[in-house]
Amino acid sequence: MDQNSETLEAIFHKALSAPKLFNNHEALRSDYVPDHLPFRSDQITSVAQVLSPLLHSSRPSNLLIYGKTGTGKTAATKHVIFKLAQTSKANGVKASFVYSNVRMAGTEYRVLADLANQTGLSIPFTGLAVSEVLSRVQSQIKTKKLHVVFVLDEIDFLVKSFGDRLLYDLTTSADTITPGFLSMVGISNDLQFKEELGARVLSRLSEEEIVFPPYSAQELTTILQERAKFAFNPAAYTEAAVNLCAALSGLEHGDARRAVDLLRIAGEVAEREGSMQLDERHVQIALQKIDQDRISDALKSLPLHAKLVLIAAVKNNLENKSSGSIYENYSSLCKRSGIESLTTRRVSGLVTELDTLGLVSATLVNYGRYGRTKKVTPQISQDVLRQAFHEDGSVTQLLQD
Repeated sequence: MDQNSETLEAIFHKALSAPKLFNNHEALRSDYVPDHLPFRSDQITSVAQVLSPLLHSSRPSNLLIYGKTGTGKTAATKHVIFKLAQTSKANGVKASFVYSNVRMAGTEYRVLADLANQTGLSIPFTGLAVSEVLSRVQSQIKTKKLHVVFVLDEIDFLVKSFGDRLLYDLTTSADTITPGFLSMVGISNDLQFKEELGARVLSRLSEEEIVFPPYSAQELTTILQERAKFAFNPAAYTEAAVNLCAALSGLEHGDARRAVDLLRIAGEVAEREGSMQLDERHVQIALQKIDQDRISDALKSLPLHAKLVLIAAVKNNLENKSSGSIYENYSSLCKRSGIESLTTRRVSGLVTELDTLGLVSATLVNYGRYGRTKKVTPQISQDVLRQAFHEDGSVTQLLQD
């Protein structure tokens, strides 16, 4: 047996013989939707009230949902949609519920394909114009007299990447698809998202708005305690470990998703070590691993223009760069790379995206009648960028000067 095979056999044997800490691993996954969502009763009630006209075949108002990452927006919305679908079916109400994560879909075409496929319309993976896909979807809704609620998660990514034209076309569909209808639910991590929308889209899309506040450290503790009971075997974790996950995540603006991920990875670390119980030491190891992986993964997955904007912000390690100077540096990098630069508005959207990822800190400064600008401060060093982009020669070269 060669060395690699022996190593793998030893790893697998250890996994089989080590204590099993997890009872339900899925309960700590980010896409898991529990039956009970603590501290979100008011928001769940509000979402349900906005969408409930569907039950008597009336078109619900379009809805925008805001909140920082990990405040329960997606879980609460999915929970309401699931219960609404059950009630519709039980009462013979003809309704369709469509969910699309815009960031995961990646393009306008794929967003529309999600809508098409979930309303019974077959669309090829590629090959059609966006306008043609939209036309087919509108025809399907009208012909089948469908009553559709379309949930667009991370809707801000769509606008920052492609503008608001598709949202305009979708929100104006009501004029062309009767007797069917299409109601929109947009979910955004960006509290300034509306500034990216044109007035004509904003007036149609934000008929109703709901804000999800961050969780407190005590609320996070309760949430994690409930999840831990489902996820782990009895006596497989200490209360102190759960409390530490909540406290650390409470410092990160009440991010429940981060808290749950931290607890899951800490459990995986403990199990990998063959420990009998998850404790605070495993949480500290998991925290370090998450921070390293988060930054590296975020940097590597950035689109080219976002990478150039980040390099423009990070180079020379200057704090409080204005959005104007960032754009000048970015335009220069585009010229050197032989690619066409984006508009100032699109670059401003990319800066906001980088701020959401924690790679820069962008603060909007108002100068009254002299206008306003974003002051941008890098949150990572050039060395971190070089390490993350070392396989991308063209980008790394831009960091050398």
